[in-house]
Amino acid sequence: MSVELLVNVSPFETRIARIENGLAEEVYIERERERGLKGNIYKGRVQRVIPGIQAAFVDIGLEKSGFLYAGDIAIPDVPDAPSLDEDAEETIDSNEDEEDNDVAVNTSRHRHIPPINTLLRDGQEILVQVSKDPIASKGPRLTSLLSIAGRYLVYLPDLRHVGIARRLEGKEERQRLLDIGEKIRPEKAGLIIRTVAEGHSEEELKDDLAFLERLWAGIEKRNQQSHAACNVHTELNLYLRVMRDYVDDEVKKIHIDSKEAYQSMKKFARNFMPEVTKRLYYYPGERPVFDVYGVEEEVNRALKRKVSLKSGGHLVIDQTEALIAVDVNSGSFVRSRNMEETGFKTNLEAVHELVHQLRLRNLGGIIVVDFIDMQEEENKARLLEVLDETLKRDKTKTHVVQYSALGLVEMTRKRTRDSLGRMLLEPCHRCDSTGYRKSPTTICYQLFREVVAEARAYPCEKLMVIAHPKLIDLMLGEESEQVTRLEGFLGKQIALKSDAQMDPEHFEVALL
Repeated sequence: MSVELLVNVSPFETRIARIENGLAEEVYIERERERGLKGNIYKGRVQRVIPGIQAAFVDIGLEKSGFLYAGDIAIPDVPDAPSLDEDAEETIDSNEDEEDNDVAVNTSRHRHIPPINTLLRDGQEILVQVSKDPIASKGPRLTSLLSIAGRYLVYLPDLRHVGIARRLEGKEERQRLLDIGEKIRPEKAGLIIRTVAEGHSEEELKDDLAFLERLWAGIEKRNQQSHAACNVHTELNLYLRVMRDYVDDEVKKIHIDSKEAYQSMKKFARNFMPEVTKRLYYYPGERPVFDVYGVEEEVNRALKRKVSLKSGGHLVIDQTEALIAVDVNSGSFVRSRNMEETGFKTNLEAVHELVHQLRLRNLGGIIVVDFIDMQEEENKARLLEVLDETLKRDKTKTHVVQYSALGLVEMTRKRTRDSLGRMLLEPCHRCDSTGYRKSPTTICYQLFREVVAEARAYPCEKLMVIAHPKLIDLMLGEESEQVTRLEGFLGKQIALKSDAQMDPEHFEVALL
């Protein structure tokens, strides 16, 4: 499989697309004003301990308090838990997120969890890490079983074990790496060996450990010097996390459209992963790199309820608070001999598009799929086989249940972060929240990208943006800093002009 990564960096936003065999399968977005919290470490203060649910709310200085479950609390002087060798999982921010995340949570299942009011008290200060970003109305999920990811290792200051990623196959290689891990493990900390450590030497793992130990020492020092509800460690930005977590032997090329980001990623690669340096390419083209690879088109397609199939059928995907509902329809497809064959062929095509859309939209939780009815048990079994096989491309943990009594296929997919729709869309008040439209911020950033594209493609001294007053007000208010940064980035002045006759979702960019 041919895999490439596209890194689109601007002063206001970073976007990354994973391209598999020429098709955008996954998209990651990080806005400067809304950077994710996952991996950040805070000195928190316990606000309220709730014994009834074995959990506590912790103030970490954000709008919403974090949620800390008793099983995610580090217990000092606890007897060693069983070895992690067989089921250890990595703590990384990648496609594998929730499946490979929360090492501490998984290991906690093997130990007795005392009542939470014996572990915490109201007002207590505690060092915690965000294990899951806030989603919708929920605050961040926290853990005090801290973990810091390096290139080859994950450093666990509160455990005394050596674990290894379950995806790392080969008995001899696993044992070699476990032996190295036991040899270099610090006396008062634990390690997990990551998948990318395969084939690497003891010296390389020791260098990675030395870096992580220096990083942890800095975190401890800041913790001692900081007040409660304060950040003491911030995770790397998105494009550097790509270097650390996303790049493996499958990734052949990484295209970066920002000179600054390219230099930063090159420096990071030289220091931690020199074999990747030759795969980095600076993209200076006039056309936006996402346009060249058709990513913008795929993203816009992923924001719609209805997804057309080549055969003439279609999917309808509805995301609710409780679950994801997917309906498969044959539409205009009538080229088969009977209804059974039509349904089977449409369902097989729908499976591949379904998995593609789940990954691209980053849909998680309970997913219910209403495939076209089929009477033959052989066809039903074959459909589930194809679904299981297709899902193997998705590194996020999934579980498919057999057909329900109502003829629906039920499955689950781990929630890793907000879906693409929740990130880029907002409820449409014009239709009483029954549909969605692009948020003003999304339109604003789309406008910024258009400004960058126009300024690069055509010579000009300055540019003028003509848009609806609401969009202009946004650029003069909340996004004024981004406009200033964009002017500095381009070296050109950007003039703003209101036109109340324009649709709020449309704008024009004029060259002056």
